[in-house]
Amino acid sequence: MRRLPGRRVGRAALAGPLLLLALTACSKDTSATPKPPTRPATTARIQLLAPTPNQETGPDVTVQVKLIGAKEVPQVSGPIKPDEGHIHVSLDNAVVAMAYGDTQVLKGLTPGTHSVQVDFVATDHIPFLNRVTAAVIFCVKPCPPEPPKQ
Repeated sequence: MRRLPGRRVGRAALAGPLLLLALTACSKDTSATPKPPTRPATTARIQLLAPTPNQETGPDVTVQVKLIGAKEVPQVSGPIKPDEGHIHVSLDNAVVAMAYGDTQVLKGLTPGTHSVQVDFVATDHIPFLNRVTAAVIFCVKPCPPEPPKQ
């Protein structure tokens, strides 16, 4: 069997870049890769006072929260403090308000079942390392009838 000279060169040409790629991937030097800043944790807690679970409401709903261990402040620049932030209010999994107080009115909701979630977030609008959240399901009248009990 006769060997073709080009085949041997082709394998060597392919082995070089593969070896270089393998050595690069195994490199332990990560100084060139910037590390994302670590998010601060917070000891704050949040309670959702209204609406209450399974409450029947009208189309305008007042969301009332109690923030414990932190204070609400407007967005500021500078270092993030674990005891300062504001509240994101989500209706049916979509952020609808950024509250800087303990109440927020949601107007003109459609009849049926809805969920509201409140999140205490840092002044840069990003959650803390440990998420601070509360949620509830409620219903805007007319509510669907409850299924019969068995």
